Amino acid sequence: MKLTPKQLVLSAFISAMPCLASAQVWDGFYGGLALGYTDLDAKHSYSNGAPSGNSSPDGALYGAFAGYAVQSGQMVYGAEVDFEGSEASGSYTNLTGATSAGRSELNWQGSVRAVVGYAGNLGPNPALFYATGGYAYGDFDFRGGPAATPTNGYSDKLDGWTIGAGIDTRIATNLSLRTEYRYTDYGKSRGTLAPAFPAVSMPVKVTQHAVRVGLRWDF
Repeated sequence: MKLTPKQLVLSAFISAMPCLASAQVWDGFYGGLALGYTDLDAKHSYSNGAPSGNSSPDGALYGAFAGYAVQSGQMVYGAEVDFEGSEASGSYTNLTGATSAGRSELNWQGSVRAVVGYAGNLGPNPALFYATGGYAYGDFDFRGGPAATPTNGYSDKLDGWTIGAGIDTRIATNLSLRTEYRYTDYGKSRGTLAPAFPAVSMPVKVTQHAVRVGLRWDF
């Protein structure tokens, strides 16, 4: 039997409905890989009154994430963890009065976060628009001292809070493109300028801006 154009369109639409419906489902386990860029504020100060400065580390992030979500209508609720390596580093020199210099590096970081999202569309593609926030932790190296020799310092593991937003956009049945921004406050580190200046402490206040792109697989 030959179908009319109207019947062909209707038949194609009905055939596509199960696929479109499954693409709107965002609950269950998922995981993925991400690449990003981070720009941090690392504000150095000194207990002996040496001039302060911001070493402003920046660089690449690379890592993985995993989570679980429950969907109710178009609302999606879940939890997610991630872990990332980092190439972020930076330094400063302050020649005001008694000179000082500092350097900081982010070695790795991770987070445990809640996720709240809305299942909608981005153009023709199903998309999950989400907000996220929770606990963050990271491993840092801090160096400082006189401008000529900023080689003394310490390593510290910091923790704090993170908050952000993102979009997961379906590009295949179980595959989504992720874009995300997050702000993180790591608080303040504690340590001295050992071994040369063990009596001088150099606390560093660290905050972070980061953007990421990645791929999410739903299992």
